[in-house]
This record gives sequence, structure tokens and C-alpha cells, in this order.
Amino acid sequence: MRTVLLPGAFVALLAGAAIAPSAAASPQSDTAAVVKDFGADGDVAPCRFTIGQLENARSQLGADINAYSPGLRVEINREITRWKDGGCKGKAGAVPDVRIVKVKAKGGVRKESVTLKNFGSKNVSLRRYALRDASGHVIRFKKTTLKAGRSLVVVTGCRKGSKKALRKGTRYYGCRKTQFWDDAGDVVELLNAKGVLQSRSRYGTPPA
Repeated sequence: MRTVLLPGAFVALLAGAAIAPSAAASPQSDTAAVVKDFGADGDVAPCRFTIGQLENARSQLGADINAYSPGLRVEINREITRWKDGGCKGKAGAVPDVRIVKVKAKGGVRKESVTLKNFGSKNVSLRRYALRDASGHVIRFKKTTLKAGRSLVVVTGCRKGSKKALRKGTRYYGCRKTQFWDDAGDVVELLNAKGVLQSRSRYGTPPA
């Protein structure tokens, strides 16, 4: 068994995990769960955590993680790769694999967009899923489905002639009046219906 040393901040996270329900789906609670699993034997259990939970945990790791918990980042990256390579398909705990594949930030609300792709083998209902930027702007989906292997372009603004969010072919119009994705750079996150991070895309220099 490998000995894993945790700093005070991570110990606090583990303590919080005992009382924080998984439905909270915060990066901190996901990190606590992954660290606790890793601390037991120096490995992250295969396919135990969703790709969103793993990306949440990775986002919380500092540059000095190897100094006090060697191998944790490597384990998390290995599990993320396992998911992306399809190694967790059909396993217990497997979740829909919808990811952000492209962000077009320039051109105003009618031209900026985020492209999602369903890499899974089943259709996915995006009802109550949400796209969020670094500043907290949110586009929450109404009833719409993304078929297996297909892509969906999410446009921030309204479709011409419409005043409400709607789906038209391979495009979903959020019908928001202001531009969301900063031209200079941003962090775009896709959250599932339970608020769990499903995918993240970073480009340029995000706002501080």
C-alpha cells in the first residue's frame, strides 16, 4: 500500500465529504471523493467516477500536488483517458458522454456558439443541462435530445424571427440578448441535469 500524504486543505475536504451529499456536485466535493479513494491504496478505482467528477478534481490540484500526493494527477489523467477512449462504456456508473468540441466566441450573440457532441452509443436528453462561462453566465437547455454520435451547435442569441429559446435542426438557440463567451478567452463548462461537470473547454486568456 502506498502512503499518501495530504496537506491541511485536502484533509479539510475529506472531512467535508462525510457530510456533503454527492448531489452537491461541487469541484470541492468531487475532489474530496477522488482523493479519499486514491488515499486508500494509491489508485483511483477504474470507472468509479464520472469524467465530470474527474475533471472537477483535476481542476483543484495545485502545481505542487506531487510533493504531498505523488501519483494522484497521473491517476486522474489515466481515468479521464479511459473514459475518452471508451474504456468505461457499459460499466457500472457509466454516464452519457457529451462533450464540448468547439467554441466560436466572436461575432456577437447570433454568431457566437458552442458545439457539443454525443460520443456515446445512446441518445441523451439535454433537458436542464447547462452551459456556463467563467463569469457565471448560464444557458440552460429546455427539452431537446442529442442523438448518439451527433453534434449540436448552441447559439447564444435568438433565431431570426423568434423571441424564445428553441431547437432548429442541428442548432439550439439560447435566445440570450448579451454575448457570453469572451473574445479574448474564457472557460466554458457543460453541466448535466444534476449540476455535475460533464465537459470543460478553455481558450485564450480567461478573465481573472
